[in-house]
Amino acid sequence: MTGAQRHRNDITNRQRVSRLTLPTLHYFLFSQPHIFSNSNIASRTFGTLDFAKHSSRPFTKPKEPNLPTHRKIFLERHSMAFHRNSFVAEIKKEIGMANATLKQEILNSIGLVYNLAEKSKLDDSLFELTDNELSFLADYFHITKTQALLIAVIFTLNYKGRKVDLDDLNSHFECNPMKLLEYSDDFVELYEKRLLRKNNKSNRHRQIKLKGADEEFCINELVSEKILKSEPIPEILIDVVKYEDIFTLLEKLYELGEQRDNDEITTRELFEQTQSILDENIHFELIERTRFLGTSIEEKYLFLYVVWKFLEGDKDPWVERTFKGIYDRPNERFTQIQRFLTKENNLIKEDWLEIEDAAFFDDAKMKLTEKALDLLSDCDIKLFNKDLDKKKKENVILPENVPFRKLIYSDDEAHQLDLLKTLLVEENFKNTQERLVEKALPKGVAVLLHGAPGTGKTESVLQIAKATNREIMKIDISASRSMWFGESEKIIKQVFKDYKTYAKGLQATPILFFNEADAIIAKRKEANSSNVSDTENRIQNILLEEIENFEGILIATTNLANNMDNAFERRFLFKVEFKKPSVIAKSQIWKSKLPHLSKDDCELLASQFDFSGGQIDNIVRKNEINEIIHGNKVDVKTLFEFCREETLSNQFSRTQIGFKRSN
Repeated sequence: MTGAQRHRNDITNRQRVSRLTLPTLHYFLFSQPHIFSNSNIASRTFGTLDFAKHSSRPFTKPKEPNLPTHRKIFLERHSMAFHRNSFVAEIKKEIGMANATLKQEILNSIGLVYNLAEKSKLDDSLFELTDNELSFLADYFHITKTQALLIAVIFTLNYKGRKVDLDDLNSHFECNPMKLLEYSDDFVELYEKRLLRKNNKSNRHRQIKLKGADEEFCINELVSEKILKSEPIPEILIDVVKYEDIFTLLEKLYELGEQRDNDEITTRELFEQTQSILDENIHFELIERTRFLGTSIEEKYLFLYVVWKFLEGDKDPWVERTFKGIYDRPNERFTQIQRFLTKENNLIKEDWLEIEDAAFFDDAKMKLTEKALDLLSDCDIKLFNKDLDKKKKENVILPENVPFRKLIYSDDEAHQLDLLKTLLVEENFKNTQERLVEKALPKGVAVLLHGAPGTGKTESVLQIAKATNREIMKIDISASRSMWFGESEKIIKQVFKDYKTYAKGLQATPILFFNEADAIIAKRKEANSSNVSDTENRIQNILLEEIENFEGILIATTNLANNMDNAFERRFLFKVEFKKPSVIAKSQIWKSKLPHLSKDDCELLASQFDFSGGQIDNIVRKNEINEIIHGNKVDVKTLFEFCREETLSNQFSRTQIGFKRSN
């Protein structure tokens, strides 16, 4: 084709454009009826040019111009842009945007852009056609027009109930995927401005590792919130509010960590938002005091994360799993884990967190230290999580639930126990502790009750607690032994930690009660004699250290004081020996238990049977059973029979062992 021919064709085409502009425009609109949400608009718009209506359609398709497809689309879109202001104004008027509120104008602008963008192939004419709306949205969101287009489409698709990926956008625009990749920098900026969030989707059928191919997008919920409230979007979109309580704040920080773990935000965004939240909520004592905790926002976040896990009931989260959720780059994650495990982290150095021993790297756990628990208590944060609440129900004896029992002691026992009871009256106890602290002496009170079985040691502890209105935290010694290496030592340490935490929530210091503590205060074994012996020695060393630094009330009972390790002797401030009762004391016990007996009967029983108080209780119980079954009290003769049955030696002496020779 010669140059002259091309010139003549161009003139002809321009004339054709002039003649076909309006019909082509209407053909374009007809081919995309989704542009209009109201059919009246379409009818009115096309009715102005007297198009015939069809029974099943609002108008009849005009005759299509005989032009090459790509030139037809070009002409359609540019002619549409030429007449844009008139018909868009008509649309706005029809749907009530003429006097719209900020919310209505934003939503309608988003809706119009979404509709016009469908099947647009991201052609330049789309931006010309929606220039006013994109300019308005760009100003509102503080972004470019191109980014406003992406926001409008993703926002609308999100409100259809799903997250959006590149495939969804390609389908909506009906464009080549390479076209969307040209806007990759815009996506990055939208993430950085926190208008968009992303996460990697799990699709077992898609094994493509290309950057962005497995990402899903959703609008930040704060954007929706601002729009629906007709509020402006700030330059930096951060959900910074003054929380009403510290628990909601801690939960929010944890949720930010969840978003980071799901790749919805970056590590940098996690720490930036955390810092903003802490700055805005400095009125909480815990937040105020964490300003001086560690040296970085990373360490502050880690500490508050572990605090929230503790309050939820997870007292020792995994180190590797926690850091994996916080750090998005593997090299940074491994560096931080290494610093933590080698105790270079300031939270470890300053004794806010501690590492639980583990054989392997991925088995390591971390937990709050006593210092950290003290901080939470000082900030009036109740520390009883689900596990501790369960322990409280199982192991705690309340003074009001202890039935009163009159106990009979020897003069020496009565003197020491009266002194102890007087000391444990709350006012006396506080004054005593203050005086001991002034003298630089240990302020804890440790008591050892030792003696023969059944002499009233355990019951004495219960009655002292009742008389002084103190709760008892009773420890099952057998539960402190574990078949797993190293577990027994941890259990003993945890006992004292739980007691300290438990005591902080009470007005009166509770009693830590080790009943039948023979197994843990016995003489230490020779080193390296066996694995069991080594474990028992370690338990005793831990126990000695804990009692040395103990600041509460500890009472232990044992039947084998002669077998007690000498190192424990000086740890106990009071050491009360319970001897078997004298004949006079036993007679008084018989009379108190069975008032219907005469004084002579009681003295006879006391002199005939060398029983402890516990053994006398067994006789009394048999008497009660007999009275329930037969309806009458037993006589002295029957009581004597019960007494003879009480000791196995008497039963064996009446039974011949072996074979009897027959005559």
